[in-house]
Amino acid sequence: MKLAHVEAAVLVGGQSTRMGRDKASLPFRGRPLVEHVASVLGECVERVRLVGRPGSEVPTDLPWIEDRDEIRAPLIGIHAALSACEASAVLVCACDMPLIDPRLVFSLLGLVTASDDGAAIVAPEGPRGPEPLLAIYKPRLLPEIERRIAAKELQLMALLRDSDTLLVPESDLRAVDPELRSFRNLNREQDLETLESDC
Repeated sequence: MKLAHVEAAVLVGGQSTRMGRDKASLPFRGRPLVEHVASVLGECVERVRLVGRPGSEVPTDLPWIEDRDEIRAPLIGIHAALSACEASAVLVCACDMPLIDPRLVFSLLGLVTASDDGAAIVAPEGPRGPEPLLAIYKPRLLPEIERRIAAKELQLMALLRDSDTLLVPESDLRAVDPELRSFRNLNREQDLETLESDC
């Protein structure tokens, strides 16, 4: 059953400097990469939107949230998603994680209250540490995020560290996604080739 108290936002506004081309539009299993991500999130929540800069050309009919800030950083996209949020929280995901397991997403969503109570951030903790780009954020973070943007303090890990964050242990995540494939992302051309061959 799709949940309505959390909406989802897929960040597509990155510079893709290591990939060398726009990641959201990359073909993966016959569809643009972003469509794989949005499709899984759409199995879990009623509303999925993309967040990107004006003029971005992503081949999908999904609704957009425009990020008009000139700074290119994930925190800017999260700010745009929270500013447009019409639910109690936003599940934020990068556009380059096509193997997300809906069971893992539901396990995160189950930890979010429909009210403004509870943690301000729910983030999974994988082998590399907290995963801020497959995490849930509440709108009450907006004043602090705006302060950080104004101060050019854009590190997501610092926001997680300094906020009321619930970290979901790796052992809990492996119970639903044993190989933690959900966190496999694409940064370089060879990552895409490896992922295609592994699937």
